[in-house]
Amino acid sequence: MTDHDKPAAAAAVRGLDPVISLAMCVQAGPGVYALLLGAGMSRDAGVPTGWEIVTDLVRRAAIARGADVRLAVTDPEAWWARHGDGGPLGYSALLEALGGTPAARHKLLRGYFEPDDEDRQEGLKRPGVAHHAVAQLVARGWVRVVLTTNFDRLTEQALEAAGVQPQVIHSPNSLPGMTPLAHARATVVKLHGDLTDLEARNTERELEEYPAAWAGLVDQVLDEYGLIVCGWSAQWDRALVACLERRATRRYPVFWAVPHGPRGKAAELVARNEAVVIQGLTAREFFPGLLTRVEALEHLAAPAPTRELSVARLKRALPDPVRRIELHELVDAEAMRVVERLADGRRYPPVERAAGPEAYRERLERYQSDCDTLLHLMAVGAFHDEAGTHARVWVRALQRLLNVRGDGGGEPGAALHLYPALLALSAAGSAAVLAGRDDLLGRLLLEPVLAHPSATHPGSRRTSTDPKPAVLALRTGEVLGAGELLNALLDEPYPPPLAQTSHSTWLRERLREALAEPAAGSDRAISDAFDHYEYLTVLLQVDLSEPPMTLGEFTLPDRWDGEGRLRVAARVQARFSESWPMLRSGAFDGEIQRAHTAAAVVDVLCVQSYMEVVGREPFR
Repeated sequence: MTDHDKPAAAAAVRGLDPVISLAMCVQAGPGVYALLLGAGMSRDAGVPTGWEIVTDLVRRAAIARGADVRLAVTDPEAWWARHGDGGPLGYSALLEALGGTPAARHKLLRGYFEPDDEDRQEGLKRPGVAHHAVAQLVARGWVRVVLTTNFDRLTEQALEAAGVQPQVIHSPNSLPGMTPLAHARATVVKLHGDLTDLEARNTERELEEYPAAWAGLVDQVLDEYGLIVCGWSAQWDRALVACLERRATRRYPVFWAVPHGPRGKAAELVARNEAVVIQGLTAREFFPGLLTRVEALEHLAAPAPTRELSVARLKRALPDPVRRIELHELVDAEAMRVVERLADGRRYPPVERAAGPEAYRERLERYQSDCDTLLHLMAVGAFHDEAGTHARVWVRALQRLLNVRGDGGGEPGAALHLYPALLALSAAGSAAVLAGRDDLLGRLLLEPVLAHPSATHPGSRRTSTDPKPAVLALRTGEVLGAGELLNALLDEPYPPPLAQTSHSTWLRERLREALAEPAAGSDRAISDAFDHYEYLTVLLQVDLSEPPMTLGEFTLPDRWDGEGRLRVAARVQARFSESWPMLRSGAFDGEIQRAHTAAAVVDVLCVQSYMEVVGREPFR
C-alpha cells in the first residue's frame, strides 16, 4: 500500500478536546494509526508495574536472606542500599542480581503475569476494559498495528475474544515469515518479547539497543503510521526511545495519553514529535472513551442505507460474533426510523370512514413503504439467526413498533397505526416458521407488549388497562378494521362467504417479497409457512381467552385433506410434546395440555368456518 492508497487522515485540531481530535483522525483514516502500549495498559487488569515487581522481589529477597524483612517492606531502597550491589535500586539492576540469565529471569517474573487460582477468582490478570476496547478498534478495522512493551498476553487474549486472530511478532526470528503489515488484518509486535520467550528483554542492558532488523520494523511503523501512545513512561526502553528520537517524517500526528503530565524522557519525546498530549486519563478511561467517540462519528458519517445494502450488512454480521453490536445497531436504527415516520402527523393525517377504499389503500401503502426495509431485515434475520443469538433484537424491534401511540382518529381500522407492527410480526413470525424456530415464533408473539391497549375483546379476562402481548394486540380485525373494506382492495376480491379471510390474503400479498429469500422463491413455501404462523397465532389467542376475530386462509376448503382433516392442524399437532420448543418460549404457560385444549377449540372454529363456506361438514 502506498501513501496515496491510504485513506486520508484528518489533521489534529489543536483547538478541540484532543480526544475528539484523535477520534476524528481515527475515523477518517481506518488503519492509519498504530498503538504503542506500555505497562500502564495492564496495570488496571492486576498486572503489576515494574516498580511494584521490584518492591516485591526485594521483599522476597529479604525473606530468603533472613535479614531486615520489615525494612524491605517499608523502605525497599534502604534495604537495597544495605544489602545490594552498591548501586541504586532499579528494575534492571535487581533482575540482573537475582537472575543471571534470561531463563532465570523468566522463571522469576512468570508469576507476576500469569494468573493463579486466587487471581482467577478475583478476575485479575485477565484482559481489562482497555484491552477489550483496543480489541474492538482492531476488530472494526480502525487499528491494524499494535506495538507493546508488555510481554503478557492480555492484548492477544482480548483480540481473540473479539474474533480476531492477530499476527504476533515477538522476536527478530519472526520477521522473515511475517505477513507485511499492510496485508495483515492485525499485527501485534511484542517489542520486549513474549512471556513464554526466554529471549524476553527486561534489563536496561537488554533494552539498550535493538537488533538491526527489529529496529527497522519499529522505524517502518513510526514512518508509515500515526501513533497513539498509552501507558508507556519511556523511562527504561532506550532502544525504543532512540527509534522515536530519529523519527524524521511527520506524515501523521502522534497522540500521547497520560494520567498526569509527561515527565523526563517522555516529555522530551512529546516535544520532539510535536505530539498531542491527552492528559488526565488512564488506559481504562482513555480507550473506551476513544472507541465510543469513533463509533459515534462512524454512525453519523454512514449514508442512509438502501434496503439491499442493509440486508447485505445484516447477512455479513449474523454469523460474526465480532459484529454483534453492529447488527443490533443496524436493526434498532431502522426500527427507530420507522417509529419517527409513524409519529409524523403530516405523513399520516386521519382517514375518515367515509373516505372510501382508495384513501384506505393509500394509507396502507404508505405504512408499508415506510417500513419496507425493516420488514426485510426482520424476515431475513429471523430466518438466518439459526442459533437464536439475536432473538432479542427482533423482539425489541417489534416492541418499538408497538410503542407507537395512536387513537384511531376515525380511521377504518381501530388501531391502524399498529399496521407496521402487524406486518413486522407476520414477516418475522413466518420466517421463524420457515427456519423451524417455533421457539422464536413464541417469543415474537408473547414478549413484545402493548402497554396501553385501546379496546378489549368481548368475553376477555383482561380489562382495557391490562398490557397485551403482541399476539392479542395485533389481531388483524382490530388493526385493519372491517373485512369488507379490505376485501374490496384485493386484486381478486372474495365472494361474501370467504370475505373473512381477506385480512390473511392481504398480508400474504404484502409480505411475499420480504419472505421470498427465506422461502427460496417458492410461493407454496410462503403459503404453508403463513398457514402455520396463523394457526399457532389462533391457538395462543384461544389459550389466552381472546378468540380470533377472523380466521385466515389456512381454513379455506383447499386446505383440508380427503379425510376431513385440516392439514396445518395435523402438522402442528403432530409436534405437540413436552419438548416442543414453543413451550420454552412461555407459550401455553409451558403446559402441553393447554395446547391440546386450545387445539380442540380451534378445530371446532375451523369446522364452523368450513361449513359457512361449503354448506356442510368436512368429509369424514
